[in-house]
Amino acid sequence: MNLNQENINDFLNKYISFVDEISENNNYDNNIRHLLYVIVPSFVIKYGINNELTIKECFKNIKVYVREHPEYIQAAFNRTLKKKDNNYYTEKYITVNPFTNSSLSVILDNFIHEFNHAINSYNNEIILKDDMIKIRTGLSTLNYNREDMSFIEKSEEIVLEELLNTSQTEEIFNIIKSFNKFNIDNQELSNTLYNVKQENNVKDYESEAYYYQKKICERLINNKTFTPTINNLRFKGFIEDIPNLFDNVTGDKNDYKKLNDLLNDMHTMILKYSESKLFKGKYLSKIKELSNGVTRIIDDYEKKCIFK
Repeated sequence: MNLNQENINDFLNKYISFVDEISENNNYDNNIRHLLYVIVPSFVIKYGINNELTIKECFKNIKVYVREHPEYIQAAFNRTLKKKDNNYYTEKYITVNPFTNSSLSVILDNFIHEFNHAINSYNNEIILKDDMIKIRTGLSTLNYNREDMSFIEKSEEIVLEELLNTSQTEEIFNIIKSFNKFNIDNQELSNTLYNVKQENNVKDYESEAYYYQKKICERLINNKTFTPTINNLRFKGFIEDIPNLFDNVTGDKNDYKKLNDLLNDMHTMILKYSESKLFKGKYLSKIKELSNGVTRIIDDYEKKCIFK
């Protein structure tokens, strides 16, 4: 999408009208409305005008609720599995901490991150598999019993999904920052962009989420074979072939599962390390061991893939 000073305001105004409509329907205050002014068009730029309908449906149908009291997890994309006339569906919503507890950058990051999960779960969200119902969140799934809809387990791609989502969050945040190079007519939107710029005077925004895991997996996330392919399938909802695609590159049919298991174990150890006041060394040693395992698989993938 080629934006310039001549067309930027027409482009942004189109989504200002859309955000005003959903803000009125959902009783959003100005804090949410002003965030969505910059977020919605940045998603259209990220995913392309050909996916505009999906993006608008997502923002229209998934309501944001601001919690009365802050929680440890600053924001969350939530769904409740429902059934009507033998058809399964979900009720979707996003919850965020009160805005008074965080900077604009943190709040904006949270909004982008959770809506990006939602966008990448919108197509082919529910996968029916034998006696199981899978509710997709990007790469990962929440698995339920098909008969009584009781929760069974989470799939193992949780951390990998978060890493990909965080990378895209940074990309979308930087798209928003790029709006500052233009003269914006709408004063409310211009003020939001100015405040974003004041808090982020570095060239590229970097999220604090999953910082250590991102560094370990940086080469994989930046790999020109892995990430474009996986993110395309993730957006469209065709995730079941991803393990085979990964394993066909490395030559080991279990490498994708091994990678995800290692990432999950590493995440658990990092949490234990951060929470522990004693014996932190044993967790650090385990983190290094798991990191080496992840690195070995990434090395193998990079060595054998053609386009890096």
